[in-house]
Amino acid sequence: MSQPTKNQIYQWITEVRQKIANGGISEADLDQLTTIIKQQQVRQRLLYIHAATPNIRSQVVVTGYHEPVKGSVTEIDPDIDDWPYRSVHDAILDGWQVIQFPDQRTNFDDCEIDVLGYEFILQKLEAYDD
Repeated sequence: MSQPTKNQIYQWITEVRQKIANGGISEADLDQLTTIIKQQQVRQRLLYIHAATPNIRSQVVVTGYHEPVKGSVTEIDPDIDDWPYRSVHDAILDGWQVIQFPDQRTNFDDCEIDVLGYEFILQKLEAYDD
């Protein structure tokens, strides 16, 4: 969840706990929570990680983000050495979820074919307020 929506929900919970202690909550309190939840929207962010092997702890070769923003452009540059993650595992620890693992049926030598390592596709669903 994005922080404003998360904070709104925590604030609502605090207020309702006080109301319960003072005699109860009303239908309007539940309507307020429904409004807060409806304001929350979720977007899917995609992260393509090309790793040296099909192991999630393998070194990153190249990465590319696909952001859910109209007009955003994704560039994959294998010459950049400052990746946000050193491995797929590091990205998982940061909340990314693997939605596609690379084909692991055979090894390849990237000198012979035009492929940048083993491609993992990860997603992160993030809430935002409109």
